[in-house]
Amino acid sequence: MKKVALVGNPNCGKTTLFNRLTGLNQRVGNYPGITVDKRSGKFKLPDNQEIELIDLPGAYSLSSNSMDEQVVQDILLNPSNSSYPDLILAVVDASNLHRNLFLASQIHDLGIPMILVLNMADVVKADGVILDTDKLSHVFHAPVISISAKEGTGIDELLHTISQEHVHDASSLIDVTRFQPIDLIQLEEYLPNQNTYQRFKIVNHLTKLSWLNDTPQLLELIPSSSETYKAELHEINTRYQFIDTLVNSIKTTPNNPVQKRFTEKMDALATHPFWGLLLFLATFFIIFQAIFTFAVYPMEAIDAGMVWLGNSVGELMPEGMLNDFVVDGLIAGLGGVLVFIPQIMILFGLFTILEDTGYLARVSFMTDGLLRKFGMNGKSIVPLVGGFACAVPSIMAARTIENRKERLITIFITPLMSCSARLPVYVFLVSFIAPQEYLLGFISIQGLVMMAMYLLGIVASLIVAVLINYFMRAKSSTSFILELPNYRFPNWNNVTSSMVNKGKTFVKEAGKIIVIASLVLWTLAYFGPASEKERIAQKYELMALNMEMDEADIAYQKSSEELEYSYLGYIGKGIEPVIRPLGFDWKIGIALVASMAAREVFVGTMATIYSVEDNPDSEKGLKAIKFSYATAFSLLIFYVFALQCMSTVAIVKQETGGWKWPTIQFISFTLLAYVASWVTYLIVGGEG
Repeated sequence: MKKVALVGNPNCGKTTLFNRLTGLNQRVGNYPGITVDKRSGKFKLPDNQEIELIDLPGAYSLSSNSMDEQVVQDILLNPSNSSYPDLILAVVDASNLHRNLFLASQIHDLGIPMILVLNMADVVKADGVILDTDKLSHVFHAPVISISAKEGTGIDELLHTISQEHVHDASSLIDVTRFQPIDLIQLEEYLPNQNTYQRFKIVNHLTKLSWLNDTPQLLELIPSSSETYKAELHEINTRYQFIDTLVNSIKTTPNNPVQKRFTEKMDALATHPFWGLLLFLATFFIIFQAIFTFAVYPMEAIDAGMVWLGNSVGELMPEGMLNDFVVDGLIAGLGGVLVFIPQIMILFGLFTILEDTGYLARVSFMTDGLLRKFGMNGKSIVPLVGGFACAVPSIMAARTIENRKERLITIFITPLMSCSARLPVYVFLVSFIAPQEYLLGFISIQGLVMMAMYLLGIVASLIVAVLINYFMRAKSSTSFILELPNYRFPNWNNVTSSMVNKGKTFVKEAGKIIVIASLVLWTLAYFGPASEKERIAQKYELMALNMEMDEADIAYQKSSEELEYSYLGYIGKGIEPVIRPLGFDWKIGIALVASMAAREVFVGTMATIYSVEDNPDSEKGLKAIKFSYATAFSLLIFYVFALQCMSTVAIVKQETGGWKWPTIQFISFTLLAYVASWVTYLIVGGEG
């Protein structure tokens, strides 16, 4: 099957074209050894020839400064790579030729057959810009097709052109041999399948190309890093000079294009120091509220559906361990995965809208200066703000950050943003700390305490970011490249595709770990010493015969005692000496262990272990649980910092490509929570 690769800058409309050509016939995964999305799909040409379309990550050039660009370079410089294309569609934003043609000219010099695709032809036409595509085609020795991926114009011509045979002209637009201090011809022994320009890029980035790790002989031939750096600078300068001359010769522009005037007016508001800040706060307030409120209905529907499924399956199966395993373990664990999907889909749908319109670049621009002081950049603001709703999709959103160090810092501190899963815990514990009274008649004291918890998480996250930035300083720079594209309407196909794909990715990758963790917790809670289970069963059978309690009370008491003498209960008692300095007993210890699956499990577990109903308004409600003031405050502070969420651990493992960072994150946040909780317990009056 013929392989065709889509290559282009971010925001050039490459993904829109991919969705236009493949429709729903696409697959999303990860490139081997890296968490960058690998998107591929199939489509048919007019002659029924089937094509495999590979959507390479957006890149500004053939360099190795980001994970995305490294993937592009690894593929296009290595003919042995399984994704190496037979034909490249070099997608160019026709309204920004100076920037886009840089990568396109590098693609040309690789020697791979290509078609130059000028996207956003409708925008160029609306601005009154005239492009001499014949001259551009002559210079690039390749077909040039003008399209609008959003509107669908020019697609038929593009498909017809793809179906033709393409033989690339061997000439290069830029002669790079004069920049390289070594003779690139002598590398033919080690790089027999690469042309001159491919060898030039390999020499300059040899140590960053994973597929060349087994060729140490090359290291003896390449020049020093300072010489390769100079060679790259010479190429950049020469290539931009070439592009400037070319664009000036093919482009006729009116004095004041419509799109440019509109963008300038919008930027006067969006990047204004005061009004821009208000717009930013309003925009993310809407996103925050959407994740909190809009997701509630589908989440409740999913939860109700899983409860119905569990009850239905439970009724069909005979009572016993297998019934409990399927209903309370497997189905409940699966529900813990699926319930996150609405939040993930809504968050990424809204982010795609912001990205398509061009506003996301403005947000990054406005916050970059502040976040750079903490080792991040403007793109970090999106995951951090999203972390107040749910850390899982927010950590996935950090994929847009090119710099590895800045991306790792963002991923590392995002769980310190108080997510919605903490809200039930906060509401429950704040009731022990603050009276239900109001200052000045309308300011809730409990609301102020809750806001303080959110602010505490923010301050802690920034301190942690400073520390990580300090210790990682020598490993990575904090450079930031930002483009402010023209404003445009979002492409709803892109929005839908992004929502669906991110939901699938979460279920496939993180979902496996969440379900396994839930099954482990169920197993620990269900099983215990046989003698204890038999004793408990006989005890409550006798109580039922003597009618000492009604059936509901007996069920509650029995489930509480079974949990106490389960292996999970023994774990709670086993860790009691460790958590006793925090003011916690073994019952709270069980809740801490159980809430590893998800923080909000804490409240339900406390309700079960204290044998009370999970209803604050009932006579046996959660209010019947008695905590000391010091214990409640200590527990509240613990949950501000502790990483009590296996979903987050799973997604960090997925996004960082291993267990190193989630392990460091889990241990450091647990220690931070322990120390902060212990200090709080001592300060507010607990016994040391």
